[in-house]
Amino acid sequence: MILYIFTDTYQRYQEATGVITVRNRLEELAQDACLILHYSRVSLKTIKRIQPWAICHSGSATLFEEYDVLKNSAYRQVVRTCCVPQIGFCGGHQVIAKFFGSSLGPIRKLRPTEPDLSSYRPGYFKEWGFWPVTVVRRDPLFAGCPRTFRVPQAHFCEVKKLGAELVLLASSKDCRVQAFRHRTRPIYGTQFHPENANEAYPHGTQILRNFFHLAREKVGFW
Repeated sequence: MILYIFTDTYQRYQEATGVITVRNRLEELAQDACLILHYSRVSLKTIKRIQPWAICHSGSATLFEEYDVLKNSAYRQVVRTCCVPQIGFCGGHQVIAKFFGSSLGPIRKLRPTEPDLSSYRPGYFKEWGFWPVTVVRRDPLFAGCPRTFRVPQAHFCEVKKLGAELVLLASSKDCRVQAFRHRTRPIYGTQFHPENANEAYPHGTQILRNFFHLAREKVGFW
């Protein structure tokens, strides 16, 4: 079994119809059942009981200041100490980074001549749609991918500075931390959404396949 942790508010968790689509996508790529849990229901005890062999952390649309995800000690303990391979998408990537000492913030304000690509967080520059990302450090996560590829993006916030335990893997023109990994543990983050890849831009799918392959190699950690 794999675990998909929803990192937004509980209200959004109850309303999010797309979460089932993502779950089905993850099950297809992992070739295993996927359990969905809200972050507030996650603890080391829960992880030990269900024994997932991989954990994926969802994106989020709510500002972190508006709810307690970054203050939830049980969830933080899971991210920081459990031995299960993990990957975070967009907001989940930012949460993992924050738990390992990174700083977060908006990319920047829009310049006077720039169009606003979305009504989400008006006035801020956003990577929205399929944007190019470049690998800056070789890693098995990107096996089978070209050095530069397009992936789905939907964010105005970014990881400003990585914590000392994390290594930069990929960047884009406007967002330096597009992907990272932990220096010694199988923990990854992607600012982009590999779970939303499509046939025209399939490299997110390859990245998830690579992650699940890496995770399966770690089976037997309990």
